[in-house]
Amino acid sequence: MSVPEIAEHLGLARNVINTCMTTARKNHPGKFFRILRYRPQIGVSGRETPIYSASPGPDAPRPVFDKAEGRRSHYQRNRARLAAERYRRRGTEATWLSGLMPLARRNYPPTART
Repeated sequence: MSVPEIAEHLGLARNVINTCMTTARKNHPGKFFRILRYRPQIGVSGRETPIYSASPGPDAPRPVFDKAEGRRSHYQRNRARLAAERYRRRGTEATWLSGLMPLARRNYPPTART
């Protein structure tokens, strides 16, 4: 369970649960609680939410978060809009379908520079 789920289940404030988990994990690493996995947050910004287990053992590795991955995922989510903006800057017709074809298969119109 994540910290918000534990807080809701026990009827305590989230900061109380978070403090207890953090203190126990810091003073007794790997003895009482461990991180099973990380769950991406949906609807809010921020890193992944750790899912805890009340069992001893090592933590699951935290997923890598780097700026290059953030840029790649931003491009993948917004590629149709970005492609339509590129077409408009070039002065060609742009539709909402313009960015959905893979880059390698697109047949761009010749530009005045070539």
